[in-house]
Amino acid sequence: MTIFLPREVIGPVIIVFSLEGVISGLFEMYVPQALETVAGGVIFILSVALIAHGGGTTGEAENELEDRMEGL
Repeated sequence: MTIFLPREVIGPVIIVFSLEGVISGLFEMYVPQALETVAGGVIFILSVALIAHGGGTTGEAENELEDRMEGL
């Protein structure tokens, strides 16, 4: 079984994991401990909304992939 991850997914994942310590440090500096769960939930919901909004494809990526596969 082969798992296909497009470049558009791998890049942001690598960036987030490499900046995890920086993000965690900033989060601890500016968010009170009593609100960590709420703030984390807000960030999660905003992230999901942003990905859902920007992640909709217009079919161009699928067409490009099909063209590449036909060329092989």
